Amino acid sequence: MKTFFLLPIMTIFSFCSSQKPINYKDKNIDEISYSYHDSSVPPPFQRNFTINLKVDKAQMIVNSYGKLISDTSIVITQKQFDDIIGLLDSGKIRNDSLGNNDGCTGGDGESLSCYSKDSLIFSGDVYHCGGKDSGNLKGNIDSISYALVNMFPNFD
Repeated sequence: MKTFFLLPIMTIFSFCSSQKPINYKDKNIDEISYSYHDSSVPPPFQRNFTINLKVDKAQMIVNSYGKLISDTSIVITQKQFDDIIGLLDSGKIRNDSLGNNDGCTGGDGESLSCYSKDSLIFSGDVYHCGGKDSGNLKGNIDSISYALVNMFPNFD
């Protein structure tokens, strides 16, 4: 009899514990912001960057502990922008709990936000530390990061 009552409850929790991916192509996204937060290393080696992507341009701002290293803008095509939207969909980018970091320090992190007409559609963060991820950003963020960074020639 207990199994009879537990099965529906377990089914409900399994649906609630993982958010379904958003269909980004239907959200009229016109701006994407991706940030990489480097680990704590000496200033000559530490780099954080943010890429702000709009339908017709991309901007990469690189800093080290708040000191501006570079600010580069490039023109992009509608196809390049649409390709990134496609990666959001194919990468199943979504919010989902990755747990906590259990006090791990020294890792790096990433954050991603998507907007439509200045309204936030999606926002998430992930912290990579000690071989584990924590935060609420789930999906293939690596494919998006790779594509965004590769829009900028000579970025190391």
